[in-house]
Amino acid sequence: MMHDESPPIPFWMIGILGALLLIGMSIFLQQNRTVALIDRFARQPTPALPLPALPQLEIQSLSPDAQEAARQLWQQIMAGNRSQAVDPVASNQRLRVVIDGIEPVPNGVRIRGMVTNLTDGNLQVPISAFELRDSAGESYRAPGTTIANLSPGASTPLELSVPLPNGRGLLLITHLPPDPPLEQRLLIDVQGASS
Repeated sequence: MMHDESPPIPFWMIGILGALLLIGMSIFLQQNRTVALIDRFARQPTPALPLPALPQLEIQSLSPDAQEAARQLWQQIMAGNRSQAVDPVASNQRLRVVIDGIEPVPNGVRIRGMVTNLTDGNLQVPISAFELRDSAGESYRAPGTTIANLSPGASTPLELSVPLPNGRGLLLITHLPPDPPLEQRLLIDVQGASS
């Protein structure tokens, strides 16, 4: 009768090896997982300092064709449908922000898109880098502290909900210092069309 001469591995050793394996997998997955930038924005107090000049969000500043397109965007949203942004893409050397659509939600709109790192290194993008301003000058920011750590060429979803009154224009400002802010007109103020 042959006996196996190797001693059995103690159960506690198997437990330690299993725990180390799980810890290693967890660290690897956390480093390679991209956090989505999702938050509900809230109106902020009007700053004591004057706001920088907003891009033209009033319908009268547009050509007749652009005015009609702006009205159609709002008609789609008011009918409960998803719509496109006026300026769907903004980018600089480090970052690209693409807005895929704007959809109605109770008491406002939800903006969906993607943020992409255009650099050769990791790029941290906090939710605080995004600000929304409406055509009345109201500012909206997220209370959260989410930060997406994007590896070179990586993207993460962007989803911003804002309590925007019907018909107001909306501007997305992305500020990631030291770069100057990126500005995207999302909606044009169509209230001025009827006055």
